[in-house]
Amino acid sequence: MRHNPEWQRQIWLHWRPSLLGWSAALVSLLLAVAWVSSAPGQELQNIGLTALLGLWAASAGYASLLAGRSLSDELHQNTWDWQRLSALSPWQIAWGKLLGATLPAWLYAAWFGLVLLLVSTLWSTLWQHSRGFYMLALAVLWGLAVQAWAMNWVLLGWAAGRSWLTAFLLLLLGPMLGGLVLPLLGSHNEQWQWWGWTLEMQAMASISGLLALALGLLSLWRQLCERLDVNTLPWAWPLGVLALAGFATGFAQAPTLALLLQTLAGVALLASGYIALQQLPLHARAWRQVQAQLQRRRWRAALYALPLWPVSWLLALLAALLSWAQPASRGTPTGHWIWLLLALLLLRDCLLLTGIALQGRRWNSPLAVVLLSLLVIHLLLPLLALGLLGQPAAIALQPLALLWNTSAQHWSSDSLGSTSLAWAALAGQLILTALWVRTVFRRQYPA
Repeated sequence: MRHNPEWQRQIWLHWRPSLLGWSAALVSLLLAVAWVSSAPGQELQNIGLTALLGLWAASAGYASLLAGRSLSDELHQNTWDWQRLSALSPWQIAWGKLLGATLPAWLYAAWFGLVLLLVSTLWSTLWQHSRGFYMLALAVLWGLAVQAWAMNWVLLGWAAGRSWLTAFLLLLLGPMLGGLVLPLLGSHNEQWQWWGWTLEMQAMASISGLLALALGLLSLWRQLCERLDVNTLPWAWPLGVLALAGFATGFAQAPTLALLLQTLAGVALLASGYIALQQLPLHARAWRQVQAQLQRRRWRAALYALPLWPVSWLLALLAALLSWAQPASRGTPTGHWIWLLLALLLLRDCLLLTGIALQGRRWNSPLAVVLLSLLVIHLLLPLLALGLLGQPAAIALQPLALLWNTSAQHWSSDSLGSTSLAWAALAGQLILTALWVRTVFRRQYPA
């Protein structure tokens, strides 16, 4: 970090010798309150718990606010252009702000951690089975993860403005943190099966924290590349999807390759839908850049400008095709084609979303138009057709309608006919949607 100018700048901005005194005084005051308010014989226990909660509050709470503010200040103070014109890489900026701007919070965390170490030598309950060591390590690990996601939230806000989708990422972290701290303080004998290994709660929390930190850093690096106009291939997004799918598959009772492929297909489809909605305001600009680079035969530059949803969608399509080729997946009537059908349905929806994004100036809220269109296409019209004309009409509008009255135990030739109708309907919808998007794109951006 000595050779990181951003880290040195953040240290110069936030470090003051008086911070040592102020932080030590405040920590001492909090611990003194815990001491005097304790019942006889409970002093060490209350001090240890106060230090533990203070450690988590400093590393995951206060530090995340400082990390997010370090990026938002660049925008409000109009200094982000200086960062773009500098020779700093996205990793230098990410780690410089992550470890430099959060220095005051880590000072408080260090004091609380030191008290925790001292109390652990006197109160064996806290450190029984090395629980105290794990709590200290988890506070640092999850603290860095939450800080990375806080910086992601700020960058997402720059890209999408006031979007409720940006809050979805951090809203997931609250329950995860609560689910980690409480079991570690309570029943620490609980065990988890993950990829055939029997892991205690501490080990499972460590693996979850590593995953959260890795995904946060990958997302942060990718977004900083976009903000700094650094051209890069879209490898971070599919790598994160692969890691998340592998993590989720490990909790199955008997993890297999077929199950991993199906999980990967599902996670990749969800990721594609999310990122397509999240980056809706940027679609028109991104596809215009792709068109310009293709016209100049700059294939690599076209990949740089490509939106992220086609990348994860192609990963989902590959996983669906490999799952379809697995012999184990053919034991059920739907196992060999359902993920492929879902992938093509998502392609149709993303094409529809792209066409609406290209016409974004026609509506005050393109996101609301997209969500309303998806509601009508996926639910309202198929239900109306089902009630008036029966299941074939519903399948023609929504291919997934063939599953509404069909189960694996009642698979017949009629069901196979419905499957053929579903594929034919989907093919027609894909062709019509693609032609519509092509027409809209040519109208908005003539060659």
